Amino acid sequence: MSRSARIPLVLASLGTALAPLGAFSAPAAGTAVPAPPKPERVTVSALPLPPTAPSEAAGACTKLVNPRGTGCMTAADDGIVEGPAYMGDGRHVLLTVQFAGAAAGDPTHDGPQVIAVRTDGTVFSNGDGWKCITCGVPAEARRDANPASTNEHGRTVPAGAPWLSLDHPQAFPGGTRMIAGTNVVDCGRYRLADERCTPDRIRIYPIRWNTSADGSGPGGSMRELRLNPDGRHLMWSHMIATGPDIDQHGLVGTLRFNPAPRSGLPLVPRYELGDVQVLTNGRSPEFAAFREDPKRPGVLIHNPVKGAIGEARGWTRDGRNAVGMGIPESGNVDMFITDLQSGHSHRLTSAPGYADPILMSPDDKWLVVFDNRTVERHMYYGAMQGIPPLTDELTRMVMLSARYGYRNGMRRFFQPILIDRWGDRGTYRGQQLNAGNGAPGSASDPDWNARADPAWSPDGTDVVYWQAQVISPDCGGANPLPCPASSEPGGRRTRLMIARLPDRTALPLGRKAAPGAIAVPWGTPYRAGDPMPRRYPSAPAGRFTMDGWKGGKAEVEIRKTASGRISFVSARYAGFTDDGAHVIDGTESAQLVMKDGRARIVWHSDLRASGAQTGTKKTTEPGGFVISPLGEPLDGDLVTTIDGKTYRKPAPGT
Repeated sequence: MSRSARIPLVLASLGTALAPLGAFSAPAAGTAVPAPPKPERVTVSALPLPPTAPSEAAGACTKLVNPRGTGCMTAADDGIVEGPAYMGDGRHVLLTVQFAGAAAGDPTHDGPQVIAVRTDGTVFSNGDGWKCITCGVPAEARRDANPASTNEHGRTVPAGAPWLSLDHPQAFPGGTRMIAGTNVVDCGRYRLADERCTPDRIRIYPIRWNTSADGSGPGGSMRELRLNPDGRHLMWSHMIATGPDIDQHGLVGTLRFNPAPRSGLPLVPRYELGDVQVLTNGRSPEFAAFREDPKRPGVLIHNPVKGAIGEARGWTRDGRNAVGMGIPESGNVDMFITDLQSGHSHRLTSAPGYADPILMSPDDKWLVVFDNRTVERHMYYGAMQGIPPLTDELTRMVMLSARYGYRNGMRRFFQPILIDRWGDRGTYRGQQLNAGNGAPGSASDPDWNARADPAWSPDGTDVVYWQAQVISPDCGGANPLPCPASSEPGGRRTRLMIARLPDRTALPLGRKAAPGAIAVPWGTPYRAGDPMPRRYPSAPAGRFTMDGWKGGKAEVEIRKTASGRISFVSARYAGFTDDGAHVIDGTESAQLVMKDGRARIVWHSDLRASGAQTGTKKTTEPGGFVISPLGEPLDGDLVTTIDGKTYRKPAPGT
């Protein structure tokens, strides 16, 4: 039997054995944190994908390109849409790919489709290492499913094309059904990867979240759906406009099949979400980043991060806790596990940078996170640690900037990082799974970046992830970064990778998560028709003093507009330290101003670090560092020097 092409990569040193199975629990205060694990051996190789269509024109996927007639995928950098996710059998991963070049009149082999990919080197009976699950499903069986609109690359659905919402496929326990986008794909009594699961046996049902009091309308918008390991509960994110800004809430609910709904669209057999709870607390001041001390007027309290959901990223593998994002210190986005009962958030990552896609291991003892800690483009604003996120009330968008933050256009600077459950600590910053010499086309080629999501095998011995290669306009032409050639089949710009951990002891398959009913006492119960809850008000206007958790002080001033929006933040630090290791002195401010009829953020920084780090964070003066509300640098500069190394913003286009 044929095997997928392999890209070898071996890291030195033996790994440590996995801890015993058990539910995740955050370490109690005062708990002794173990020494970091040693690096372990990793081998990385590519997994099989459909042949690459020479173009996206109808009929381009000829028998010459794919003699088996099972379809082709696009060569573009959205060839993989989102995923992957392992199935419970440990042999297959689900992945959504962008098919292209189907014959005219065959739209069911075009657009986004979910495939099952073999990870053990074996093939299906037709010789392919993959099987398309949703290709060829009859129109009647997919007619009522939720359609696709555009994907994150901005690809617009062609007029009349029956493309479906199928991103982030995730199998239910048992493997006969999966969540895919905002739909459920059901193959009856056959597992999705079973060759007896043929197109005529599949039915695709929409998922509906009712948001109207009378049950009418199409329901609320959902993104980034994450299925609980119990197969009963769902987590998703919902974006809303809040005046000039965008906010996002995480929600959880119970999935129930309704074969004959009487209200709401679509009025067809569908999955509905009940017992909905919003993972936001707008009632309790301890859930705000900053608040005025009720017993000491004029004193500002910096709260430990609590209820850190941000964009909801899923569940611990026992199904009992939520994984999400927070900003615990200035200029850094980190990952947290939040206890759904108490709202307590346990920080997992703390290396300077931007962390996002994440998945806990099957036993919740490890995590793989996609992080940009392997590059320096974020260090000009985030390298100095220990600064409370005060000015971030105005400057946080620099982290999300389309060209100067964690990404450059469609390029994401993520790589897969393996970290134990205790998180970053001391000099331990985890282990890059695809570390290597960066040779062109290799697993460590920096022109290939990891994309959401990572997938742990059920036995905990490997991690599957996908990569996209940088393309124009993020390279080439006027851009100083030349565009690399792709050595993937057909010049494909995406690839599916598997990182094997050969020294690990396999966990038993078939473990079940049974959290029972999920309650979120600190969250907000949602009733159809309710608006999204308002978050507890951000730091109040006024002049304050603020104590560091471990020492020192800060003098803080906050101003707000008549509408309550923060327009000015300043802080003067004197020996300020929250952790007892990073000590901050100096001043920093950010102000929202109007210039030439446009909003601008003017950032002034003159900070000094001592203790665990020594260095400075300075803006050019007298004008400061000027950015747009979307984080794009416009004028001036921000330069950070830490332990003798200087960091500047990335060159335009890179």
